[in-house]
Amino acid sequence: MARRSLARSPYYLLALACGVALAHLTAPSAPRASASGVPRALPPSLANELAPEVAHAVDLPEPPAAPRQDVQNVPGTPLSPDLARQSAYGNGLVIDGATPHRLILFSFDDGPDRRTTPLLLDRLDAVGVKALFFLTASRIASRTGMEREQAALAREILARGHLIGSHTVDHLQLPLLDDAAATEQVTGAEDIFTRVLGFRPTLIRPPGGARSPRIDQLLAARGYTTVLWNLCPGDVQVHSAEEVLDIFRKALARREREDGERGGIVLLHDTNIWSVDAFQMIWGELWSRNCELLERGEELYDVVPDLSFFYQPRGNAPPGFIAAPAEPDPAVLAARQARLRIETAQRCAATDGF
Repeated sequence: MARRSLARSPYYLLALACGVALAHLTAPSAPRASASGVPRALPPSLANELAPEVAHAVDLPEPPAAPRQDVQNVPGTPLSPDLARQSAYGNGLVIDGATPHRLILFSFDDGPDRRTTPLLLDRLDAVGVKALFFLTASRIASRTGMEREQAALAREILARGHLIGSHTVDHLQLPLLDDAAATEQVTGAEDIFTRVLGFRPTLIRPPGGARSPRIDQLLAARGYTTVLWNLCPGDVQVHSAEEVLDIFRKALARREREDGERGGIVLLHDTNIWSVDAFQMIWGELWSRNCELLERGEELYDVVPDLSFFYQPRGNAPPGFIAAPAEPDPAVLAARQARLRIETAQRCAATDGF
């Protein structure tokens, strides 16, 4: 896939503010992987159950976890299954969220924030969504009462089954720092996460999405997978949930029109109350669209529970190599869509649409 020409887009200034343009302008002109992600096959018995006449009996399968990586947990503390799950996506290709399918993964940056994150966690639970949280480590350093509250919130994010990644210590754009300062932003965050959560993340989102060959090398050397985004609703530029929803609609339409991407990774910030409200509105928008898509017999929007649909191990690829557009195994996609069609039909019938 060719690199996106953001400078020719009417949304260039918004993309620049979101960090997308900076991410691409400061990044190496890295090729994209041509292969899809980790093969995900269903057992024959389950595949046979996907026949339309017994679709109602199908349980939604979860894709196999990505290859297990090492986790640096607190010395002497056994590694729990929850922490092991947090380690499953290290040493991967750079993920930019591209996919030709209507797969949606929500991610939240800059928190946690004691004023807004608790409400977001409740709203995520209410609709059964799991998300990625890229935490700014200085917010949970436990030096002040507020930071201790937010450290407890970070543990709550973990306890509720969400994935956690690093957003560095102080949210500084890494390419603008020298080697020592950039390294300190990364390793200092690792120290805080290990002390507060019992592990250090293997996922990272560089602040502003800003990358460079030097930063890609630093992060790859420490076993990170860089996770960017392709759907930015501009919630740091506008200040109402309605505006965020409007930008989301435009971003989704533009990605499909210009890049053939019908889904992807959504960037929001759990430090803004309007972003928390916008999540609820975006969720409702996707369900509303699914009612229409179901009638037309098209693929439905599928809010996926983790990064496995986008993750691809780096292997011998150089740092900065971009993952191929997410292309789940057809059997996994068919199984999820079969279950989703049933749920959508029931919900749309019960609410008479949206």
